[in-house]
Amino acid sequence: MKTMFIIPGFTEKPGDKQYAWMKKHFKAQGYEVKVCPIDWKYKVMSDYVEQFKAYYQKYKGNNNTVLCFSFGAMTAFITASELQPDRLVLCSLSPYFKEDLPGLPDSWWRIMGKKRKKDFQKFSAKKIAEQVKFQTTIFCGEKEGGKYWQLMQRCENTNNAIAKSKLIMVKDSPHQIDFPTYQEAIKQWK
Repeated sequence: MKTMFIIPGFTEKPGDKQYAWMKKHFKAQGYEVKVCPIDWKYKVMSDYVEQFKAYYQKYKGNNNTVLCFSFGAMTAFITASELQPDRLVLCSLSPYFKEDLPGLPDSWWRIMGKKRKKDFQKFSAKKIAEQVKFQTTIFCGEKEGGKYWQLMQRCENTNNAIAKSKLIMVKDSPHQIDFPTYQEAIKQWK
């Protein structure tokens, strides 16, 4: 059985409307779809990582794909070397790795908080990428770079660091996984 794990973005939940199309699409493709319920409140990335690892271990099948968005993508990327899914799909990978922190504006930390910032310092995107040896696809919306240049840079750097990686720039798309061109790009992905 093919299993598609989906990790929503920060504060998003499995039942949110932006993931309904995705669940329907992948079920039609023959996947058993599992949308991971992450408890985002008052937690840090290390907590999200542990939540997803437990969920993945409980529901993994014979052929596992992990598709995730934003903070969910960061969570999946951090767990990838340990969980070893068959395929990894990182949509709009968040730029909060150790290497990214010096370039982030102070305004981001008012939202994220000191506790999260300290926890992010544990995770090196470069070291993680060196351990990812399986097929990886990275999606990034073209318009994300205008508003979140660090996100665009993180997607490009991660793509360059993983040997079996492909970067797909989604035409005209902002940071929104249910934006029409983002949906279409994911639907065309094989």
